[in-house]
Amino acid sequence: MKINKIFALLAIALLAVGCYEKFESVEPRPIFSDSSFEAQFPDAEYITIKELKDAFGTISNTGVNSGWNNTIYKLVGEDIFVGRDVYIKGKVISNDEEGNVYKSLHIQDHTAGIELKLNNNVGLRYKYGSWVYVRLSGLYLGNYRMMLSLGGAPSESWNKAGEHKYYANSNIELQEVIDQYVFAGEPSELVVGSYDEWKADPRSVDIITVTPDNYKTVFPNNKSREQMFGRLIRFEDLECRYAGVPNQDGVTNPAMKSGSFENIYPSWLYTDPRPTVSKGWYQWAFKEEITGRSLYGSVLFTYNPSATVCSANGVYALRTSGYSRFARRNVCKDGEKATITAIYGIYAQRSDYVGNADDYASYQLTISSFSDIEFANGEAALLTDEQVEAMTTEDMKTVPWIDEEGEIDTM
Repeated sequence: MKINKIFALLAIALLAVGCYEKFESVEPRPIFSDSSFEAQFPDAEYITIKELKDAFGTISNTGVNSGWNNTIYKLVGEDIFVGRDVYIKGKVISNDEEGNVYKSLHIQDHTAGIELKLNNNVGLRYKYGSWVYVRLSGLYLGNYRMMLSLGGAPSESWNKAGEHKYYANSNIELQEVIDQYVFAGEPSELVVGSYDEWKADPRSVDIITVTPDNYKTVFPNNKSREQMFGRLIRFEDLECRYAGVPNQDGVTNPAMKSGSFENIYPSWLYTDPRPTVSKGWYQWAFKEEITGRSLYGSVLFTYNPSATVCSANGVYALRTSGYSRFARRNVCKDGEKATITAIYGIYAQRSDYVGNADDYASYQLTISSFSDIEFANGEAALLTDEQVEAMTTEDMKTVPWIDEEGEIDTM
């Protein structure tokens, strides 16, 4: 009996050694340069990200996504760039280390930026600031709420409100499939320049700088705004604005209009029930300790403090995931100034970029890490715990999935 156990232990040890040696023998992932990529794929044709997005056509008023008749996608190689082996090259402008970006790889070149919908390995395999090559044939270029992305086949599902949801593409979860399309390139640096330099030579800088003086020029109220969606942009001297929620002085500014809706800031949004629930909240996002429920939060920043609609030029909603590491940190005070380096985007079923009461656009900023927000007053810009406790009402603390006895309501 003892001999059998000894043989069994020896077999396990040999198996473990074999596995270890097999692991050690795995070759490192190749890092491509322009020349090595072209050598491996001699028939591949380079296009810019702007050329890719232009092939989709206009995205204005295309974000309804309520059925397959209005969920728009293009299969590269069949619907666009037919029969051609095309690729893009871009720098990685997102980082998932702090959890605010998830299963997404954002890249940009000197012309435009775009999201790749992948798996949760993106931060390990494709480093912030490095180059990435993407072979496009077989990928779906799709539109959701007027933001374009690249991913797998279109998908559909039912949400908790019983509504049928339609998505123009999907995440590519299997790494062996991703490896057929996405190729890590050499490291580089992300350069912060000025908008004037970028206009003079678009290849000279990677990150456009927006200021209170030039934001109207950078973001005109017309279709040319579309080329900015998906880019990493540095917004200098933005001002935090509370709307529909009491600020640290007890003052409540009017809520912001979005079509027929009123949006409040800072707040969290719960979309599972109908109608949706939105409440004021003085942390960057909502994370419930009892259930672990996590919801996006929104904080408003602006160059245009007199604006009354979300779609007005110079108005931006900073969106933060409830799964981010900084979700439970206190937000900044109303009126504080900050410089924010963020991916610029839009969330709208329809918009002509005119910025009036009939325009449903919300222009959104996505940061990778909390350090992407630089407050003029440093840590003193943030609300104290005592201020948050004094400002938070009982209604804000009441969440729809916890009943009066503290039991979880599964709805």
